[in-house]
Amino acid sequence: MIGSGHSAINALLDLATLQKKFTNTKIYWVLRKKQIHEVYGGQENDGLAARGELGIRIQQLVESGRIHILTPFHINGVTPTNGKITLIGELKGEDFTLGDIDEIVVSTGFRPDTSFLKEIRINLDSAVESINALAPLIDPNIHSCGTVRPHGEQELRHPEKNFYIVGMKSYGRAPTFLLATGYEQVRSVVAYLTGDIEGAKEVQLKLPETGVCSVNLTSSSDPDIPASTNDSSCCGSSVPVRLGIKNNSCCE
Repeated sequence: MIGSGHSAINALLDLATLQKKFTNTKIYWVLRKKQIHEVYGGQENDGLAARGELGIRIQQLVESGRIHILTPFHINGVTPTNGKITLIGELKGEDFTLGDIDEIVVSTGFRPDTSFLKEIRINLDSAVESINALAPLIDPNIHSCGTVRPHGEQELRHPEKNFYIVGMKSYGRAPTFLLATGYEQVRSVVAYLTGDIEGAKEVQLKLPETGVCSVNLTSSSDPDIPASTNDSSCCGSSVPVRLGIKNNSCCE
């Protein structure tokens, strides 16, 4: 497994379940982090309970010895060797080769496919690859999903008349997207397209004071990887927020 985000962690949890059935399976986790604990996140203190639970579960799995950690690892080459795969690179600054690999799972980021929109007038930021107006609001170098301020139709409007990219793809390469944000994007855009201009200018979100919604993590099929039992809910009432505010917090 290559990558240090939540997608990589979820895949590792699935591989750990597979490992219980096929006990000869060895799992290696390749990261660029200086220390493995950097990926564990806020755990019990995370405003998103499910995200915090991922950190707890992966830490338990790592400390059990079922995952071999290679970090910081910088890959210089990938070569086929007798039907297997060999990774060539540097581990902690020293030359290192890892061979006899059956499969590599890469979870190191993504970008939406906009190739089918070549005949549509769109305006994308060169770095984040979201629409230009949204890019500074979601830049992962500045924001987490809890500090992205509410936004809607106005920020999502492309040069093409009545054309919008909403949901996860609206964030381009930024990993800070929350489903609740996407639902509000759609509501705001639909309001505008149906003539409710004032409704489009207001974004209504149900968020906790931390700025992100707490949700339960469903129970795992692996008894060695516990699931969350903490039932935290979001703010009790809908909070209307006028678009264009400079405040970075989602719920105050």
